[in-house]
Amino acid sequence: MREAVLDTAHNRLQSNPLASPQRETAGPRTFEKYEYQYHWALCRILGAHELSNDYVVFIELHEDVVLATSSDVALAEFEFNQVKNVSTPPWNWRKLTLRPKGRTKKEKNSVLGKMLLGVCDKPFIDKLNSINLVATCGFNLPPKTEGLKLSIISIGEIHDECINDIQSAIDKELGSHPLPKMLTFITPDLPSTGFQDAAIGRISKLVELSVPGAKCSAQSIYRVLIDDLHRKGSVAFDYTQWSNLVKNKGMTYQDVERVISAYTENKGIESFSSDFDNITEEMGLKFNKKVGLRRALERYHNAVRLERSLIAMDKQQAVKAAVENNFSVFDEHGAVSLIEAALGALPENVKKNLIDLESAQAAIIYELISKCHEK
Repeated sequence: MREAVLDTAHNRLQSNPLASPQRETAGPRTFEKYEYQYHWALCRILGAHELSNDYVVFIELHEDVVLATSSDVALAEFEFNQVKNVSTPPWNWRKLTLRPKGRTKKEKNSVLGKMLLGVCDKPFIDKLNSINLVATCGFNLPPKTEGLKLSIISIGEIHDECINDIQSAIDKELGSHPLPKMLTFITPDLPSTGFQDAAIGRISKLVELSVPGAKCSAQSIYRVLIDDLHRKGSVAFDYTQWSNLVKNKGMTYQDVERVISAYTENKGIESFSSDFDNITEEMGLKFNKKVGLRRALERYHNAVRLERSLIAMDKQQAVKAAVENNFSVFDEHGAVSLIEAALGALPENVKKNLIDLESAQAAIIYELISKCHEK
């Protein structure tokens, strides 16, 4: 029986005219697998952010997810992750080394074989910390210590007989190819369904650890970060310069911190009222001008909290830098002189994005008050 829905206009149940078996359902399943990789990458970023103040994460670069331990190319070491959202029984050594046949009946590389080929003889091999296969179905790989149930299985923790089976299959597929010691098999703690909500929950947890008691829009933080991951993951160009690669394909600690800061506050804009009144009094504004400036301040406040793009945050960063770089003027001469100095320091493209003088002044006042609250 087809599902019925309520027709409120006629107060009767209507059957769904589209309730017929769909010809193709592979699209949604493929999309879910694709999205899982991006959300696993986001959660890997959140985990790195909690433990470190420097990292870069790349998606769709050599592997599904690559983590660099530093944004300094001289210090960076790498973690390669292939991520699979599959609902099969746990993978055993046979599944890992299974070589499916293509349309021409020629055998393709196995899951594990493709991973090893991806790093074989590459210039970055000496900087690899780990090569991880992440699969939601888990792994059936017998451990050396009987009875252990591990979510993270390093190659050295697998029983010797199983290692020999894997090694023999890989040697047959690739030629003599010793299994790398940094190879690891991971059963992720990110669920295979509902992973969007799980990611938002982890953002809330990270903010609570970083700024206890602060108000934050975890949904907005999530949307900005996942959108930026999608944008950077779709970049298919190669870059010979590390700085260009980081800028165009990477998500850094600074990127994430900037987004979290933009959507997290210990106090609302009402906490700015007293300082705002003092500044506008110093500026000698009449009531009508003060009202207009306050409205511009509120617009800026809402924009930096609700705007869902890193481009908008670049604008805020420019205003912050102008205030920061001229803060000694405030210490010596007061708010009016600081506003004038910061206005002069703003790049022309930022001034145009702020629309008019009133909006630019409001942005500077907002960032000035924010900095004073930090102190």
